[in-house]
Amino acid sequence: MDIKENLTLVCDFDEKDISQKIKKTLEEYFKDSQKINLEYKEFSELKPAIKILRNGEDTGVKFYGNILGGEFQAFLESLKIIGNNEYHISQRVLEFIEEIDKPVDIKVFVTTSCGWCPPATIKAISFATVSRLINASIFECYSFPEIAMKYNVSAVPKTVINDKVEFVGVKDDNEYFGYIVKALGEV
Repeated sequence: MDIKENLTLVCDFDEKDISQKIKKTLEEYFKDSQKINLEYKEFSELKPAIKILRNGEDTGVKFYGNILGGEFQAFLESLKIIGNNEYHISQRVLEFIEEIDKPVDIKVFVTTSCGWCPPATIKAISFATVSRLINASIFECYSFPEIAMKYNVSAVPKTVINDKVEFVGVKDDNEYFGYIVKALGEV
């Protein structure tokens, strides 16, 4: 994988099968990488969990649950976005994002077999890469059904912003930013 910045994947795994499968996959995939390091450290009550650091600093991006299957390509693409600081957001929306002065917490609920989930993941990661005030957490629903139930996830991808605004599906940059503004209470 060709990236410019050094990334650390802080992995919080338990002894369950899925954690061990993810660990094995990551170790095999990144064994020869000069830019991506794996670190094992407890940081979450939810396991498996992966937190991404860029040059030793927390990016605000976390993956919870199974990243294998259909979500693995989205996970790899997320690493490229973060590692190259190259996001998929229009210039006009980028200018608006710079005006954000309050924390934004984006939760995206996905499954490993959903075709629309990878683009929703990429969109959230792109927004989080642009601003230090935006955090993005990707939750794989089958790994954490109790959290999916808490957020009334009946279809995926479902995005929840600041626990105030939610939508299902993939949105364009303008619409996505509109939901952020609404969640910040600015509308």
